Amino acid sequence: MISPFFLLLFLFLLYMSVLYKSSSSLALCLLFLFWAAASVFQLLYSRKKVQVDFPFSAHTGAKESQAVFTFTIKNQGVLPVSGIRLRLLLLDQNGNKAEEKKIFLSLGPKSRRKYSLTFSSPYCGRFQIQLKSLRLYSFLSLAWLPVKTRLMGEAVFFPQPFPVPLKISEKTRYFAPEGEESLETPFLAASAAGSLQDDIHSYQPGDRLGLVHWKLSARTDELLVRFPASGEGFSVLLFLELKTPGPADSVGQISAFFQWAASLSFSMLELKCAHLMIWFDLKEQCLRRFPVRNEEELNFALYCLLHGAFYPDSKELFSLYSREYPTDTWASRLLLDTSLTLWQEDRKLVSSSQDKWKEDMALTELTL
Repeated sequence: MISPFFLLLFLFLLYMSVLYKSSSSLALCLLFLFWAAASVFQLLYSRKKVQVDFPFSAHTGAKESQAVFTFTIKNQGVLPVSGIRLRLLLLDQNGNKAEEKKIFLSLGPKSRRKYSLTFSSPYCGRFQIQLKSLRLYSFLSLAWLPVKTRLMGEAVFFPQPFPVPLKISEKTRYFAPEGEESLETPFLAASAAGSLQDDIHSYQPGDRLGLVHWKLSARTDELLVRFPASGEGFSVLLFLELKTPGPADSVGQISAFFQWAASLSFSMLELKCAHLMIWFDLKEQCLRRFPVRNEEELNFALYCLLHGAFYPDSKELFSLYSREYPTDTWASRLLLDTSLTLWQEDRKLVSSSQDKWKEDMALTELTL
């Protein structure tokens, strides 16, 4: 498209050359037409040579409410690009604009530039970064050409845990759950899990059958029993109901849900209470459970939780868990849903709102 200013200037020169039969005005009109043709050629050529390398995700900034998104734009052609205008949007879970960034730059021939943008959000969760528009400008912005883009990335804003008044009973702290572990433990450290050789010994009369390591026993042709080195087990089950909240300010509701879940898990971790975070995976149609024994496992569990898909109907998480892991036992279980209602066993502890959940959480005495 031709700039309206230069188009009016061309019409004015053309009017002057016709009205006053000015040869200089006519020469300027011809020069303008040549300039416009060259600009259009430059834009059509550069449209195929300018590329944007969009990363999949941003990384968390110095604060929990910030995400740094770095991308690269390059010109592979032999002609310079006088101007490039980019418009990037930060979209929440509902696809609404949360923040907007605009960049205007120029690129020489066979060159590239890397840019880092810091997006911020008062809410936590998984947001989308979209390259909404890309425009190329010719010399002195005589003409500009839009370039179609469908580039998307993501920005993950982690929740900021708050202290929860928790008390861990002796029964829960030293409870040894039955059943064999089959957990996703990519950050399992020796300090958290103990030595595998120290935890396993031959079966002795009186040992519980629930502690038998059946897979290892089948490989060694010897009945082996596994005990946690520290005497602690996953005695608390933290169920998380990912039911889609109502349309009214659902972004704030989801953010409060993530913060409450992180606060519960962090507070249990501070009290040296190993636990499991469990939710239903809509894509795989099964339960996912993540052990939390140290800070690395907590961060990994939260990262996976922030990428979890919400579903329209409630799930009977406890019933699903009992059917899938019938040999597991536990000392206590909690359930938190997106309506910000916290349950302990079958008893409702507190039901809050996204504006008052911190106050309600601080006033709720929770003994596990």
